[in-house]
Amino acid sequence: MFGIGINNLIKIGFRVSDHILKQQEIERARTASERARLQAEASREKAIEETARHRRTQLEDEIARDSVAVECPNCGATCNRIRRNSTGFCQFCGTAIQVSAEGTAYIAGPIEKARALAAEDIRQKLGEKG
Repeated sequence: MFGIGINNLIKIGFRVSDHILKQQEIERARTASERARLQAEASREKAIEETARHRRTQLEDEIARDSVAVECPNCGATCNRIRRNSTGFCQFCGTAIQVSAEGTAYIAGPIEKARALAAEDIRQKLGEKG
């Protein structure tokens, strides 16, 4: 009556079962691989963030060591922290303040002021891009 015998049906059933099990195994492997890829990516991003945070901390430490609190020679404001051997600006009145290697503050001349303005302009432009 039927062209397929019971033995053939059993063989086909086993083949289908094997195929299903292999497909499930492949899917589990893909899922595990994707999970591992995502974990590696998260670890890489975390390492990049930690490195950047470490570099910022080092730079902040360097700036703290090299900078001094100075009183503005123009208005007397004491809220200014400027690196030694550089020119900064009073946070209150905007006066250009030159700080010597010893930490002495005085009003910057026009050349020092122009250099400080140019450096500030570059910092701002780099900050906008980065």
